[in-house]
Amino acid sequence: MSHLEALSEIRSLGFRSDFLVLAGESMAEVHPDRIVLRTPDQPDFWWGNLVLFRDGQVDPVTQPEQFRADFPQAAHVLVAWDDPAMTVGPGHSALAEAGYEVESMDVLTLSGNLVATPPPENVDIRPIETDADWEKVIALQCETGLEEGFERASYEAFLRQRFASRRCQIAEGWGRWFGAFDGDLLVGDLGIFVAAGIARYQRVETRASHRRRGICAALVTEGVNWARSRDPNAVPVIVALSDGPAGRVYRRCGFAWAESQVAATLQPKGAKVSGSSD
Repeated sequence: MSHLEALSEIRSLGFRSDFLVLAGESMAEVHPDRIVLRTPDQPDFWWGNLVLFRDGQVDPVTQPEQFRADFPQAAHVLVAWDDPAMTVGPGHSALAEAGYEVESMDVLTLSGNLVATPPPENVDIRPIETDADWEKVIALQCETGLEEGFERASYEAFLRQRFASRRCQIAEGWGRWFGAFDGDLLVGDLGIFVAAGIARYQRVETRASHRRRGICAALVTEGVNWARSRDPNAVPVIVALSDGPAGRVYRRCGFAWAESQVAATLQPKGAKVSGSSD
């Protein structure tokens, strides 16, 4: 089953949008108790290779074992739960004690009017199209990733693989990537993908030297406008860490909490490669 066909099996809007943004890359296996998402060409992309359990029951022993049975060659473990009302509980605490990173995320949607923000003076927003501009996106994403604690060599290799896939998706019409430019300098970027009634944002980033100037909000505005030109009824969605800065930006743009999303990741030893849902 394609991962898009699996969307109807998923209750959580957040996880449906996670599957959506892997259009053309991934495949899904639907079982009575779980959905297995695979991205065979990118085994180090944790959020492209996960097991989504179909109820809100957390078992810190058998569920990681199930992941290892489904992904015997994987260096990581990522388990998640298709429960839009889930909160962190004792089962998650047991996973954290075993070395897992338990992430509680907010699924935010735009159901009312967008608080539109124009770009600041001397900053232009336009689609990313040329090889040179894509290189600038990778460089900026790597720079901000280093701030978050990622290791340069492995993270840059990961980003190059991810953006090669994204460029193929964009060429096929699934989405668009936008950059904010101060002259020739890329100071912010953001992606958005639209299908199945969902418009999912991806990886909004701003250069450290240009933060707190409304650039992220202007990129969000551009993304909403583009998504509505594709599907006026698509629901804009972002998944952000509950205490993270991205969520604050989206809330200022009019997004509001819709549901929760909880996942637990056991990272490979010695490296931090991809610790977010993208």
